[in-house]
Amino acid sequence: MVNSIVSVSDGSRFTVSDLIKQPLFIPTKMKELIENQFISEALFRNGGANPSSVVAFREGDPTFLDQDVQDVAEFGEIPVSSGQLGLPRVAYAVKKALGIRVSKEMVDENNIDAVNKQMYGLRNTFIRANDRQAKALLQSAAVPTMPVSAAWDDPDGKPRTDIARGVEKVTTAKPAEATEDEWYGFQPDTIVLHPGLLATLMDNEQILRVYNGNVAGESIAYTGAIPAELMGLSVIQSRTFPADRALILERGTIGFYSDTRPLQFTALYPEGNGPNGGPRETWRSDASHKRAMGLDQPKAGLWLTGLVTP
Repeated sequence: MVNSIVSVSDGSRFTVSDLIKQPLFIPTKMKELIENQFISEALFRNGGANPSSVVAFREGDPTFLDQDVQDVAEFGEIPVSSGQLGLPRVAYAVKKALGIRVSKEMVDENNIDAVNKQMYGLRNTFIRANDRQAKALLQSAAVPTMPVSAAWDDPDGKPRTDIARGVEKVTTAKPAEATEDEWYGFQPDTIVLHPGLLATLMDNEQILRVYNGNVAGESIAYTGAIPAELMGLSVIQSRTFPADRALILERGTIGFYSDTRPLQFTALYPEGNGPNGGPRETWRSDASHKRAMGLDQPKAGLWLTGLVTP
């Protein structure tokens, strides 16, 4: 049987002194705790590395060529076409960093709990910072918005209908000068919700009435949890996102992230020269990464607004 170790008190018994003697232990566990937890990595695609900290891209490239497929006679020359380009944009990589400390007192008193709290605090702080950065980008005026027909905490609220309308809006999105049957071809597959909407959805009749017969056990009123899928969309929850909005989007299409410095951690090191961690009697481990993010297809997403009564 394999046991996962997610804190310094899991698995074999460790002391704080052991952590000082094994300086790679804390950064290794921090990497395990933070990896694959960033919402930017869930919603955006990996655009590759950028050594210059600057990414140039185009916003809203049409997905069709200028000319349609041509009829070509025998021996005729096959025509060549090209596509239009979107608006030129630039994204800049920003370094985010924070460290944690282990003090001589923690070593002497073997205060493992204090070390664990710092590790989990660093994880939560990094995740929140990434959520905030992604949210600020997604709240750009380039991403369309659509008010719901009635607040979802109102008896007349219709979340399923509103989500269906939002999906249709993204699916039928077109470039500015598109022909009647020209579209981007987006296929929204994800909705991002604040977990605080659970109580609202639990009391909404349009949500509850679909859970009948052999699916009654999956009812949100029974499980007490927002489902993993809603109206065919994968649900991602974020406490940093606004509680009165929901974001419908096609993951991996709406935008990208590009790392100048991937997430990395330093080995535990003393903060000064000399024994016992130097004059401060502390050891530290630093976490940092440098990432640029951009929206190159903002119409691949849509905000539903006015979900709750002000």
